Amino acid sequence: MARVRQDRFRELVEAATRTFIASGGFRRTQIQDVADAMGVSKGLVYHYVESKEALFDLALRYADHPDKAPPERLPVSTPEPGSTLRYVRALMAEESPVGRLEAAAAAAGRPDAMEQELGDLAGAIYDVLSRNRRTIRLLGSSAHEMPELAELWYGEGRGALNRRLADYLRARAEQGLIRPMPHAAAAARHITETAHWFAVTRHFDLYPDRIDDEMARHTVRIAMQRTFLPARGAQ
Repeated sequence: MARVRQDRFRELVEAATRTFIASGGFRRTQIQDVADAMGVSKGLVYHYVESKEALFDLALRYADHPDKAPPERLPVSTPEPGSTLRYVRALMAEESPVGRLEAAAAAAGRPDAMEQELGDLAGAIYDVLSRNRRTIRLLGSSAHEMPELAELWYGEGRGALNRRLADYLRARAEQGLIRPMPHAAAAARHITETAHWFAVTRHFDLYPDRIDDEMARHTVRIAMQRTFLPARGAQ
């Protein structure tokens, strides 16, 4: 693919990602909206994608991977039924920190290691969200109007993370290694929502606070540790 075509492809993905998010989802976005965002004709967009479905699928696959090689053949065909959902499911399985949470919950804990353990888990959750922030925004913007996508994202993605984190917190509390929480699921949501704001939401704020990524990640780690570790000298 010629260099100019590669650059235009990346511009298309960027414009589509921004437009799907800003417009409120897949159904509310039109090809013309993306063309307008690029400053080109609608016909040019169709040189790269066969349909809006193909464009949405591309945005999900490339939004957080701008340097990934473009498809060899253009225009990109409309994905087969279920193809986009299979991609999202595979991505969640590859990126999810659920396995790490399950392993931590099953392992014997030590009081002197809990600060590091909590910090590492918080960092792992932050990193997954941060690496996939634009994909996550795309999923969130369209899930409300695409039931199968909503079930996948909120049930198997975000939902699974919250459930496994709650299991971990419950297990460690029962072992006397962290503060007991009145409701483990609510405590888990407190942490994942905090991580989500710092790793994802703040990047789309129209008037963002001046917080760099290193400090954002550190803040999530501290929030996890200070929320659940007993006060020093209380153990």
